[in-house]
Amino acid sequence: MTLCRQTVMSLQSRLARLRARHGETGKAVAPDGIRAPMRSIALISAGVVTALVLPLALPTAVAAAGAGGVDHFGRVLFALAVLVLAAKAGGLLAERLGQPAVLGELLVGIGLGNLLPTALGRTGIAFFRSDPTLQVLAEVGVLILLFDVGLETDLRSLLRVGWSSLLVALVGIAAPMLLGAAAGAWLLPGSPTLVHVFVGATLSATSVGITSRVLKDLGVTQSREGQIILGAAVIDDVLGLVVLAVVSGAVTAAATGTAGLSALAIAGILLRAVLFLGVTVGLGPVLSGFIVRLAARTGQPGMLLVMGVSLCFILAFAAELIGLADIIGAFAAGLLLDPYGRGVRAGEKEATLSELMHPLSALFVPLFFVLMGIQVDVRSLAGPDIMVLGAALVLCGLAGKLACALGVFGKGVNRLAVGIGMVPRGEVGLIFAGIGVRLTLEGKPLLTEGIFSAIVLMVLVTTLLAPIGLRWAFARPGQEASN
Repeated sequence: MTLCRQTVMSLQSRLARLRARHGETGKAVAPDGIRAPMRSIALISAGVVTALVLPLALPTAVAAAGAGGVDHFGRVLFALAVLVLAAKAGGLLAERLGQPAVLGELLVGIGLGNLLPTALGRTGIAFFRSDPTLQVLAEVGVLILLFDVGLETDLRSLLRVGWSSLLVALVGIAAPMLLGAAAGAWLLPGSPTLVHVFVGATLSATSVGITSRVLKDLGVTQSREGQIILGAAVIDDVLGLVVLAVVSGAVTAAATGTAGLSALAIAGILLRAVLFLGVTVGLGPVLSGFIVRLAARTGQPGMLLVMGVSLCFILAFAAELIGLADIIGAFAAGLLLDPYGRGVRAGEKEATLSELMHPLSALFVPLFFVLMGIQVDVRSLAGPDIMVLGAALVLCGLAGKLACALGVFGKGVNRLAVGIGMVPRGEVGLIFAGIGVRLTLEGKPLLTEGIFSAIVLMVLVTTLLAPIGLRWAFARPGQEASN
């Protein structure tokens, strides 16, 4: 017994010395300067393994599941698991490289859609490109994304940014749309006029999320340039949705053999879009408080999330009923619930609705982008016509947004920075392109595979160049941000 006690006391003494040497947990503590890079390397390594190893089994596993009698639901579950993990890994890698997550998610999808079929056959990829269940889930991701954008939009800020933001936004809509439509008419002479118009509409979008993130990283959000860019980008999104509603409605009308592109039909669609958004904004201050109080009275922590998402889907359905795109309804739902972007919550100690949305966004939004990437067939860009179209759209996209600098008032403003800040298309451009693929005209998709790939190329290039260009524009001698 004495020996046992001595042994235990010896072990305790050694353990105490180890804790004193390495810290209370008994583990060696690395300096922060070493620990942070090690964590980054570990995360990047995990992302690479997830993005490359898991998808290698995808087409084979889906084919084997079909041969083994696994039903459609099982294949969808497997596809969701792999796609979401691969998309998140790609987004993580992009963020570690200082780029928006949407770039990584899109590139992972392009890799899945083009590299794996070459090595393992096209069975699995064909399933992802055509399965209606996956497409519906991806559409849910788009609605959640636009709903979240609406929640973060402060309508009062649009009134404070002044005429410069309004003119920048108007130029940012008109110039790229006209250039894109002209490029389409020149390079796609055999396509209907509505195809040219829709291609121009996809160039009119601006990704306020990507621009705001870069401005924040540079510490110039509160500068005069930053305020003009953010205000113009928000106005640009609203006007872009109206343009999308008009063009989509014209395509639908033409497909059903009705008025088509007549001035009366366009005026009717424009009026419906303006009224829909106007009524929503008008009801926001009245209904928002009532909905929040009703959610609080239930005593259920997640009730505000349930009611918010339900309102998002209801207004998306209502928008479709009156001939508008469903994403307009989702955006309007966000404006209705939080018209001033303050962050609505059911109780003082509870998370805001936007924060409650994060888990849903993390699951469904990357799914949309990776599926958009899967739709891109790189081989279609190999054709000289489509390659030229892609290059032309990139040039039109850059020139059209750089022209926004013409709308800036006042002296001492870094106009080049304002123009570059409006360049990235990001998720908004992809949403427009995705809608164009779903629309049909004369029994065919409005945007063919080649045109869609050319638009995605434009989105990739503009999204990649904008952060680099903004850093350069603000770093030029004598071009610091003005306050």
